Amino acid sequence: MKKLFAILIMSLLGLWPIVAQAGESGRAGEQAPEQRRLFNKDEIQVIQKRLMAEGFNPGPIDGELNAQTEEAIRQYQQKQGIPVSGALDEATLRELQLPATPPGGTR
Repeated sequence: MKKLFAILIMSLLGLWPIVAQAGESGRAGEQAPEQRRLFNKDEIQVIQKRLMAEGFNPGPIDGELNAQTEEAIRQYQQKQGIPVSGALDEATLRELQLPATPPGGTR
């Protein structure tokens, strides 16, 4: 019985790093939020500038929707009381006072 218990404990300890990593959010390996539409570099730069003006750090204003920009979006969403996804969804764009669809229609 002691041997079985020891094997069980060792097995659980072996799984601990996997379980701990799975519980972390905002870490490497996390899947990027799904965007309903694609944004071009200029649009992302406008979004990054707007986030910075609101007091959030989206990282470099480079037009790249990277992890730092997504984290700034999450923080902005939380502050505004809208669902936190890290995605540039309709509610987030509305709060940022940006059009939900690009000029000239949808993509």
